[in-house]
Amino acid sequence: MDNDARINGDRLLADLADLARIGATPEGGVHRPALSEADLEARRWFRARAEEAGLSAQQDGIGNISVTLPHPSSEARTVMVGSHLDSVINGGRYDGALGVIAALEVLRTIREADHQPLCCHLEAISFADEEGRWGSFMGSRALAGRLTIDDFEHSRGGKEALLAEMQAAGLTVDGALASRRDPATIKAWVEPHIEQGSQLEEAGLPIGIVTGIVGIAAYWLTFKGRADHGGTTPLDRRADALRGVAEFVRQARELVLNRFPGGVTNCGIVEVSPGVFNIVPERARLALEFRHPDQQLLEAMREALLNLALHVVEIEGLGLEVEQVGMEAPATMDREIIDAINAACQVLGLRHRHLASYAGHDTQVMAGITQAGMFFVPSVGGTSHNPHELTRDDDCINAANVLLHTVLKLASEP
Repeated sequence: MDNDARINGDRLLADLADLARIGATPEGGVHRPALSEADLEARRWFRARAEEAGLSAQQDGIGNISVTLPHPSSEARTVMVGSHLDSVINGGRYDGALGVIAALEVLRTIREADHQPLCCHLEAISFADEEGRWGSFMGSRALAGRLTIDDFEHSRGGKEALLAEMQAAGLTVDGALASRRDPATIKAWVEPHIEQGSQLEEAGLPIGIVTGIVGIAAYWLTFKGRADHGGTTPLDRRADALRGVAEFVRQARELVLNRFPGGVTNCGIVEVSPGVFNIVPERARLALEFRHPDQQLLEAMREALLNLALHVVEIEGLGLEVEQVGMEAPATMDREIIDAINAACQVLGLRHRHLASYAGHDTQVMAGITQAGMFFVPSVGGTSHNPHELTRDDDCINAANVLLHTVLKLASEP
């Protein structure tokens, strides 16, 4: 194949439309949480599309679906590409899905070529539970050998619920823990993805080459007060757990803005008990997440935010429980992969820029075991994790063509 190689754009767009019918929502998005029936149907669809194209497909013990185009030599290493098919609750039709369909289209295009002067196995993969319904990056961490029994014992969605849904899907904990790949067999990993932000659209650029992915930390903070009558207890005598949460949320924003440029924080869930109109809240449980592209500053943010929580409970006369539920280190993208994506853009005549990713992706896990890279195509209005998420057809086709030429370059040498 040469510089004139292109994917089949009509086929790519047809696949995206077909996939979007699985778990479709009335607003135009998709609802495919990991291990839901819609998610399992999407996995079956992916395998069927691959097999229709004459490619082999298989599922590992965690539920990752791999489609392969093998090299004649069993000793050859593998260039892996892809993303994920699961979605957030009531999410969009492009997040993750574009990367998986683009990867499949690249393998189909190369297989259909008259000759394949490549030196590597090629693999298109859909990772399980990238969105973290049960735990952070479950599929890619299993493949990287980073999944442990604790991930199942302390699942975000609850141990019993996770085990029940795994059993229904024909999966086991032992099988999941056995999904590790030998890093020596993997030459490179590349993930195409929608930007989920507005930098590319605002700059009028079709491609963003990712230089690094932020680190992400997640905690449950439980503020503990005392239940009292909501009418008869004076305001200045209450140990109000929800007030503690409110003070923490307000001050956390100012702390990050003033002390940690480039960092972000989010408080996404508050669970209050007893949860009654006329009872002062005794407990308030807060889901805290924060991100930064620099590991040292991420650690400093962690210390500062937890110290803030301790300060708030001391002032408010409350107790505090802290539970860490996730920590992903920042990841720097590999220079060879960046250069290969850049070369692909030049072949295709696509302008581009370098940028950091503030969303987490399986690529940051893969960067721990192999050369890893990632690139973005524009999201209209920067909208994502939303039924109105949109990436235009031309940009979807650009994503697959950039991936094609990146793979051809990476796979041209052992």
